[in-house]
Amino acid sequence: MARFLAIHSVPGITEVDFRDKLDAVKKWRPDRRTTIVKVYGDLENGRLISECECVEQQHFEDWIAMVGWPADSIHKVDMICQVGNIWKL
Repeated sequence: MARFLAIHSVPGITEVDFRDKLDAVKKWRPDRRTTIVKVYGDLENGRLISECECVEQQHFEDWIAMVGWPADSIHKVDMICQVGNIWKL
């Protein structure tokens, strides 16, 4: 399955806003074709990075529209290094 990252600018986002938007996504699967892996938040600067596994980018874009955090950019992930392990997607 493909993996994507999105970078969002959300000025003025609060912890309550962050939690409310993500609580709406039960088990991080807004639908059976899309899994939101992680969302990183720099709330002080209004920047978020979201990570998604899905069949095609449009599924991720559907989730982005659902939460209302416009993406400044979306990137397809080709390789990952995590805790010393490297793998290709």
